[in-house]
Amino acid sequence: MSLLLLSPALALTLEEAWSAAEQGSVELRLLEEQAVAARTLRGQAWSLVSPKVALGANYTFNQRPIELSFDISSMLTEESIEQMELFGVEFADSEPIVIQEKSYFDWNASVIQPVFNGQALPLLKAAYQQVSATEEQLRGQRAQVRAGIAQAYWGVVVAREGVRVAEKALANAREHLRMAEVTTSVGSAAPTVKLQAELGVARAGRELASARAGVVGAEQAFARLTGLPADSVLEMPSPRALPYADVESAVSRAVNQRPEVRAADHMASAAAGQSTAQALSWLPGVDARFTEAYSENTGFTGEHYTWMVVFEGKWTLWDGGYRVAKQNEAAANRRAADLAADRARAVAEEDVRRLWEEHARAQAAVSAVEQELKLAEENLRLADAAFSVGSLSYLEVEDARLGLMASQMTALSERMKRDTSAIALLAATGDF
Repeated sequence: MSLLLLSPALALTLEEAWSAAEQGSVELRLLEEQAVAARTLRGQAWSLVSPKVALGANYTFNQRPIELSFDISSMLTEESIEQMELFGVEFADSEPIVIQEKSYFDWNASVIQPVFNGQALPLLKAAYQQVSATEEQLRGQRAQVRAGIAQAYWGVVVAREGVRVAEKALANAREHLRMAEVTTSVGSAAPTVKLQAELGVARAGRELASARAGVVGAEQAFARLTGLPADSVLEMPSPRALPYADVESAVSRAVNQRPEVRAADHMASAAAGQSTAQALSWLPGVDARFTEAYSENTGFTGEHYTWMVVFEGKWTLWDGGYRVAKQNEAAANRRAADLAADRARAVAEEDVRRLWEEHARAQAAVSAVEQELKLAEENLRLADAAFSVGSLSYLEVEDARLGLMASQMTALSERMKRDTSAIALLAATGDF
């Protein structure tokens, strides 16, 4: 048989549709942006162990300056002053020392380095696991999107062929009606023959309208998923082989490499890290800080610049039970993540076994319909031969031709099911 006769001229392939979708699909762009947002978790986690630089500046206006005067003569008796003057000591008015200016500007720059934070490393590891989980989720969602594109691609191919078959069926029904009108007008057929023919025309017209509406829906779905024109000419996809010897090997691959399973494992590891971090939150924290400061208010030193190195330790022994609650929450999340990982494996096995049977059924259906198609071709060949010797009417030959087209349509539909079930199985095992 030649199923290529059922499709338009060769043009866009399924692989080209996937490539176009990765460049223009809104769904895939949304997934990529979600992954970009998730990758920022690494930077957020590194901030727990990385140095921080802080700048500060002030300009201060005081109600009055604060001055300190050193008039020693006011602290001595007159006799002491006279005795000291005999030795040449002179007392002069001294300038007061300004301890606080009425207005002044100051700034400071600090470098703060965490020295010890018990939560930092577990949270850092948990962040990397969360990013890995998001990457796996993206891989799984991309496979699902590609599977959806394949479904839409095949939907357009089948819908267009359905219109062609429906058009042929309507033309054949109209020819039946014309022949019925002739036979009933001469009295060689009962009036019900014409009525049945009219019903056939109405039914064929309704089926054609439905087929055309189906094409519009299929083309619009294809255009939305891929960003390609709705009227793109599509090539018939080639049969897709599976790399599994049996269902058990497919299940084994799924429970080890399926994106949803790997994502669940990474989330379980992330939850374990977060639980450890909450347990270590009872430990003290130590930070080191270097600060360089400048002030127009020099005070006693007379220097504008000064620096300091500070080691700061903080240990919150009791916070009202908040850490206990957070620790219990993290432990519950860890157990839930472990259960989710187990469930992901069970779902993967269930999906693979179900899809394996669906693909096997589709494969058997394709083999059966190929035999049906051969019989339909042989039926049309015999009808043509009988018509050539006058033992069969034209309408009977057309009925045989429509039967062949219906078989071709069925063959195309079963090929679609076989291909899409193979893609679904590859996606379920993580090989797509």
